[in-house]
Amino acid sequence: MSKAEANKLETWGNETTMNLNNIVYQNIHNSPYFKSLYSLKTYHEVVDEIYYKVDCLDPFVKGTMASSAFCLLFKLWTLRLTVKQVNGLLKHTDSPYIRGLGFLYLRYVCKPANLWDWFEPYLTDDEELTIAGGPRPVTKTIGQLCRMLLTDLKFNGTILPRIPIPVARGIEEKLAARAGPTKSRPQSRNQSRESIGSSHRRSRQPRSRSQSRDLHRRYHRSARDRHPRSRSRSRSHERYRSDRSSRSYRRSRSRSRSSHRYRQKSPPRQSRSDRRDQLDDHRSAPGAEEGEIY
Repeated sequence: MSKAEANKLETWGNETTMNLNNIVYQNIHNSPYFKSLYSLKTYHEVVDEIYYKVDCLDPFVKGTMASSAFCLLFKLWTLRLTVKQVNGLLKHTDSPYIRGLGFLYLRYVCKPANLWDWFEPYLTDDEELTIAGGPRPVTKTIGQLCRMLLTDLKFNGTILPRIPIPVARGIEEKLAARAGPTKSRPQSRNQSRESIGSSHRRSRQPRSRSQSRDLHRRYHRSARDRHPRSRSRSRSHERYRSDRSSRSYRRSRSRSRSSHRYRQKSPPRQSRSDRRDQLDDHRSAPGAEEGEIY
């Protein structure tokens, strides 16, 4: 392999848009600031422009207007940086934003299988930079920025190129191995009780219909007894039941029933037609003419 081929950065994806989100790409091309960058022809001129113009890594300013950081990021893409130039961005000592744009450049255009080799030496870098401006700026270290770019799907509201699942899984495993075994937190009192209760808990078996009905009644009876109004009602009901079960109450009830049973019933009232028929029978009887029947 020749020296020129070894110095060429292996890229992937869309050669035109730099794998940028379509909104970001259109706003960059419509930006007056990006059009003013046509005069910059060399790598060093663009690096000097980053040093003077970039103080935040936000993709947008004032709504959807492309920021100077992303305009210069796309300007770097038009230069088709080499491996040596990318290393110069990552190790630059003048401004952390030059380094931040170098990592963003790799995240957008570098082959996903090579991302870990580029980012791994800088995961513990503690140099700080602002990645989101506004009234509440967000500050991160270079190491935190590298982890964010390796694991997140978005950066400050804009979508990053998707990393293939096998490569992303390998990166997560390497990050976990680098972090080491996590210390187990001491359990709280409630958690320890729950663990003990779950270990000694019996296996739940399905209940029959009668058991479910009995449990339902028992629950509602206990809920009714807990209510103060229902307690007073139940007490009065118990008093009424005790009065009904007394001997004197039973004796009085038995007397009233017996007197009602043997009470002499009055004859049924005759209808008018029955009384007329009875009067006709009396008149037709012998001796009715002499006035025996009144």
